[in-house]
Amino acid sequence: MADNKDDSAKKNQSGPTQEKSTQPDQAAKEAVKHGTKADKTKAHDSDETKKLKHTVVELQKKLDAMEDKFLRAEADMRNIETHAKKEQADLIKYDGQQLAHDILPIVDNLQRALKVDVTDESGKQLKQGVSMVYEHFNKALSDNGVEVIDALNKPFDPKFDQAVQTSPADDDHPADTVVQVLQDGYRLKDRVLRPAMVVVAK
Repeated sequence: MADNKDDSAKKNQSGPTQEKSTQPDQAAKEAVKHGTKADKTKAHDSDETKKLKHTVVELQKKLDAMEDKFLRAEADMRNIETHAKKEQADLIKYDGQQLAHDILPIVDNLQRALKVDVTDESGKQLKQGVSMVYEHFNKALSDNGVEVIDALNKPFDPKFDQAVQTSPADDDHPADTVVQVLQDGYRLKDRVLRPAMVVVAK
């Protein structure tokens, strides 16, 4: 009986000791388990952060591209508006240009008719009528901004003059001076409708 009591006492003494020894192992396992979960969570968060950063970068690129397209479109609209305004201003400024072109040959013919010498009375009356018509045409052209290019005895200017002949230069007509106008030139404001056909001293 004494032996049984001793065995029971030994079992009672050894039991709690074994339970205590297993508790640290379980705690370590739990710590490892929780640590693994934390690492996985951190890794997941890191991946999500990378995805978000990538998304932000892509969205910024798209935004920059859209902003660039908008600025280009805005610049194009300004250019179109400026061009349209210029065309409108030119239409107003040079209104009647085609009509002036059509009238100039008539004025040339009237001018040639006035250079013809007449001696009889009927011829003089006819010439007087032609002169009146010529003056009316010139006034109509002038009222609409069409002017004769003043080229005679002026330095030759290729912007306004067209040299069709040359003549020897002298003291009265230095080189590159217009010595004769064969056909008047005309301009509408600052635009040349027709250059003057001239003889230039060389």
